[in-house]
Amino acid sequence: MHGLRYDYQDRVNFVILDYDIEADGRLAQRLGVRAHPAYAVIQPDGERVIERRFGALDAVALRALLDSLASVPR
Repeated sequence: MHGLRYDYQDRVNFVILDYDIEADGRLAQRLGVRAHPAYAVIQPDGERVIERRFGALDAVALRALLDSLASVPR
C-alpha cells in the first residue's frame, strides 16, 4: 500500500492508524474498523465512509478500488 501513496497523493490522503495510540483507536472505532488490515475510504469532509474493505488487499486490488472511487461525487 505504501507504494501507492506516491501515485495517488495528489488525490488521496492516506492515514495509517496505530492501534497502540489511543486517539487512533478511537478513530478506528468511529469508522467501524475493528480489525486489521482494514481500509476505510472517507469523504473529504470526514463525515461519511464511502467504502470499507477488510483483509489484505494486494496492490492491484487497492489500485482498482482507488481508481473506481475517482468518479464518486464529493
